[in-house]
Amino acid sequence: MFPVNIDWFFFQFRGYEGHWAVGVLLLGYFHQRCRSLKAGYKLEWYNTAWAVAILTAIVFARIFHFVFWDTKNFLQNPIILLTSTGGFAVLGATIGTAFGAWAYCKKTGVDFLAWCDCLMVPLTLGLAISRISCFLNGDAYGLPTASIFGVTFSEDSDAWMAEWRYLHQFYANQEDPLAVISQLFRNYVNLGDMPLPDSLNHLKALGIQNLAELTKYYPPTATGNYKAELVKLGLSPFPVIYPKVHPTQLYETGIMSFVLYLMYKIEKLDWSKRKLFFIFWIFYGLNRFIIEFFRGDRNLILGNLTYAQVITLIIVFFAVIGLTIQIFLARKISTES
Repeated sequence: MFPVNIDWFFFQFRGYEGHWAVGVLLLGYFHQRCRSLKAGYKLEWYNTAWAVAILTAIVFARIFHFVFWDTKNFLQNPIILLTSTGGFAVLGATIGTAFGAWAYCKKTGVDFLAWCDCLMVPLTLGLAISRISCFLNGDAYGLPTASIFGVTFSEDSDAWMAEWRYLHQFYANQEDPLAVISQLFRNYVNLGDMPLPDSLNHLKALGIQNLAELTKYYPPTATGNYKAELVKLGLSPFPVIYPKVHPTQLYETGIMSFVLYLMYKIEKLDWSKRKLFFIFWIFYGLNRFIIEFFRGDRNLILGNLTYAQVITLIIVFFAVIGLTIQIFLARKISTES
């Protein structure tokens, strides 16, 4: 929504995910350190464990981005993993964090599930606020929509404009660009639901508010030398347009904020000991499964399900099994004692 967060004389701070991620990581480090030290873990051990977890998170985030989200480019050039191109997948980073933490606990003989009781609430907090950067940057947005929740982002956002600039080639110089646009978005919105882009703001003075109202400048309504009029109005070639979309970033922020509240409540219960790891993954997996139905970058693998949805279903399945086992073991210990 606002790619530039701070614009003061010659100083600009852009709200890209990298900057936000550093802030979230620092918040997570200090929050988790405080809770870990309070639980009796040594600072030196914690620092190394945290560093290992973050390192594996970065690796997994990179791999997941290309293997499951940008699969086509990855298959064409696997070396792209080692370049500065592309991004990082939040789901991959979260899985990578868990793997790195588990591996280091295994190496040092520390009870992983017990340590997770210190980590899950801070991790949930980080995920609850991490998508705000995507919203500010116009990244990870949803499918086109005509609902009251629909939003558009700044044309200064490269992430937001990439898809719309790509589609531009299909209608820019067509005899009837509106017909092509209508076909491109027919499964989501109609022309009347699509706002004028910034480049056509001057037409608002003529009472034009959406693309459907531009049809009067084309045949059969328009006659005579209408092409000259199109050039005069800035409609030839037709400019890049974009629909309103679901603000999936805010949807996820809202869901994870509620999950954060639940995690705070659950961790205070005695029965939750050594179970928060599984509880977190059940909540987070269901969150991501739901959000994927609204995402605009859906990379399908099984019917109408995306890679992320299949992965999260598998995660939730094993998390439920893990939680069930921990509940059974806890009851067995309680009965024996």
